[in-house]
Amino acid sequence: MEPSVDAIAGQLADLYRGAIDPVADRFAWRARPGTGELRGGPTVLLLGNHSSGKSSFINHLLAADVQTTGLAPTDDGFTIISHGKREEVRDGAALVGNPDLPYGPLRSFGDGLVSHLRLKRRPHPLLQQLTLIDSPGMIDTLGDDGGRGYDFPGVVRWLAERADVVLFFFDPDKPGTTGETLQVFEQSLRGLDHKLLIVMNKMDRFKGLQDFARAYGALCWNLGKIIPRKDLPLIYTTYTPVEGAPPPALPKDDFDRARRQLIDEVRRAPMRRVDNLLTQTADFAERLRMHARVLDAAARDLRRFRRRTWLWGGLATLALVAMTAVAGISDGPAWLPIALGVASGCTLWGALWLGRALVDRERRHLLQGLDGLFERLYARPLLVRDRADDLRARWDAVRERTLRTGATLELADTPRLKQGELKALSAAIDVEIPKLRAALHAADAPATPPPD
Repeated sequence: MEPSVDAIAGQLADLYRGAIDPVADRFAWRARPGTGELRGGPTVLLLGNHSSGKSSFINHLLAADVQTTGLAPTDDGFTIISHGKREEVRDGAALVGNPDLPYGPLRSFGDGLVSHLRLKRRPHPLLQQLTLIDSPGMIDTLGDDGGRGYDFPGVVRWLAERADVVLFFFDPDKPGTTGETLQVFEQSLRGLDHKLLIVMNKMDRFKGLQDFARAYGALCWNLGKIIPRKDLPLIYTTYTPVEGAPPPALPKDDFDRARRQLIDEVRRAPMRRVDNLLTQTADFAERLRMHARVLDAAARDLRRFRRRTWLWGGLATLALVAMTAVAGISDGPAWLPIALGVASGCTLWGALWLGRALVDRERRHLLQGLDGLFERLYARPLLVRDRADDLRARWDAVRERTLRTGATLELADTPRLKQGELKALSAAIDVEIPKLRAALHAADAPATPPPD
């Protein structure tokens, strides 16, 4: 039986509560996905230049004129299209203010975004399985915010991280040349290759093979400069059929097949949703484990240094106190016990001052040397060549947060990482999540026909 999003989300919520949240709370890790995000339905995000065919593709999927289409830009906002028993439209304030929907955090991008948000409900069977998000067509950047009044790349990043499929549409006239396109690929979609599908649309516009080759080559050239991979991802070359339009000049069988494959990928969004939830949770937990281990190691080193410092200061003070006591009962000069007593007090004060200064210096030294602590803790895994790059990339993503936490909190008083907590967190990462993923893939695998 295919695992449902709700079932997987429930099991992941249990993992968060039992194994992940205790460590995250103790070590001031970032906030984890809320219940609304975990239980939110599958989502497909459509991006692309204006007039690249995003809205036409949505209308084709739903067999209805849900979105306005045209050669000029027809919409400058984000439209969330979900299922409803009747047709209705809600504005952005109603969308982000509904606690039953996972879009509340979008309020942090300001009124400029909220006024460019819209929810459309339609009674279509496909929308019972997934939600579509149409985006404004990308343009040449006009300033820090692209002239939009809000952080457009940041909004795209937020939506893309939570989407299960991201379709990026290009058309023959603008194969990846706008400023926002480059910005979105470099900032908003970095690290999300596993859910990104690139579509070269409007193949019916070409008059011949030479035109197609020129546009396809230009797109590959532009993508090669912004996608940090040795090989380019698959590009779906297709078009959206329009009733009454003349047939394409090029043979259309391959283009039709690519469109069917693209639609199949969209329909797989529910299964992708479960897979993405598992990936999101595993990544959150693995980064947390690295953060907690490095921070705990730094705190342990600082506590050991503090104990040694106080020990030497205490021993020096005790020695002077002992000398004062001996001098008091001996036949020596009367001023000697007084001098030794003053020296003991000064030594105690000096030891306290110097100890605090030395401990503070050691704290700064340890925080500056977090890379070395990481190398020490992960020395054995880093010897395995195929894991070294992944581990260092994860540490690069964690380092800033760990440094900020260690600088903000009192490092020496940071809670100790208990072995039971670490074992529970590691079991979630290494056992529980892989077990859920194996069940998911087993359900998604095609049935094997019985032997003859």
